[in-house]
Amino acid sequence: MGLSLAPECLPALRGSSVMLGLSGGRDSVALLHLLLEQGVAVQACHVHHGIRGAAADADEEFCAQLCARLGLRLQRLRVDVPAEVRASRESPETAARRLRRAALVSAARRAGCTAIALAHHADDQAETALFRLARGAAGWRGMQAVSRAENLTWLRPLLHCRRREITDWLCERGLEWREDATNGELDAARNRLRHEVLPALCEALGRDVIPVICRSARLQSECAEALEEALEALPLLDPQGRLYLPFLEGRSPAFRRAVLHRFLKCGAVPQLSEKMVRAVEALLDPQAKAHCLDLPGGLQVRRRHRRLELLPQRGQAGAGAAAGGAA
Repeated sequence: MGLSLAPECLPALRGSSVMLGLSGGRDSVALLHLLLEQGVAVQACHVHHGIRGAAADADEEFCAQLCARLGLRLQRLRVDVPAEVRASRESPETAARRLRRAALVSAARRAGCTAIALAHHADDQAETALFRLARGAAGWRGMQAVSRAENLTWLRPLLHCRRREITDWLCERGLEWREDATNGELDAARNRLRHEVLPALCEALGRDVIPVICRSARLQSECAEALEEALEALPLLDPQGRLYLPFLEGRSPAFRRAVLHRFLKCGAVPQLSEKMVRAVEALLDPQAKAHCLDLPGGLQVRRRHRRLELLPQRGQAGAGAAAGGAA
């Protein structure tokens, strides 16, 4: 059977030096071989998370031997997920994902790569969309095959492929990979979605729901991208980068919140949430007693002279109530 790269990824793959996140699992091993077959200039980075003991050490050694056989350079980076969990109070999965992403960015810049390739596939996409929907964070929006962040192009060339297709492709070629035993454990929410929720949903509806969920995630992402383009084209900001409030007068609440969300996001406000956007929206009322609001990240939003501006906080919070909430 054939396994192909997402067409939208091809221009970046063929025109860039690519850093691949190589875990040693089936997906990243398949992507590595597929990229090499397509003549992509690829390097690899393996991130050891400081968990899973000897199994993680064996994963790292497997990646090292694989790259040595293929004549590829491998960067072996280590992060301390348990220490990060204690410091940040995040879940192990969230901390690992954030540290892994930072490590990949570091590896790509060190190697002079302009793109990072990740081996997420269609089943991952469905899990991500359901997970985000359940959290109330981003609805059906899933991952994108091509995106930009940290001045790098992020590529997911297998996002259209199913997990079983990747497994069959590897088996047909006699290629080995490492199995992460924790993927079968049901204490992590993502694993429960994979092993319990999605199979139950397929059974309840009498069909394979993965393609349907992925299509919905893609359409939602396209709508969000179109909204972003439309807002970018509007004269929302003055020359000083402040939000021009008269432009919002008479607009629908949905439009106002979309504008405010983008304004705060572009201002790099962390922990952005619906609660925070609504708190900022309350400042737009000319009759509102408060004219400023302290935000996470040491920032403050202030209404003044029919403008909304983001500034560093001055001293202790007190001019406005703190805004926050789960993203």
